[in-house]
Amino acid sequence: MQQENEHRNKRMNVSYRPMGELIRGVFFIAFGLYAFFSERLGFGQLALSPEVLYTLGGILCAYGLFRVYRGVKQLFF
Repeated sequence: MQQENEHRNKRMNVSYRPMGELIRGVFFIAFGLYAFFSERLGFGQLALSPEVLYTLGGILCAYGLFRVYRGVKQLFF
C-alpha cells in the first residue's frame, strides 16, 4: 500500500517540472515575438535600437524553443 502511494506521489511530482518547462518556454517565445513585432504593430515604443530588439527577440525565441523542447522530451520520451 505505501509503495503504491510513493510511486503515485513520485509520478505526480515528476510531471510538474516538464509542464513548468513548457509554460516558461511559451512565455519566452511570447516575449521574443513581442520584441520582434511591438513597433510594427503599434504595441509600444521600446527605447532600444532595431538591431538590439531583433537580437533580443531572437535570443528569447531560441531559448523559449529550447525550453519547450526540454519539456516535451521529459513528458513524452
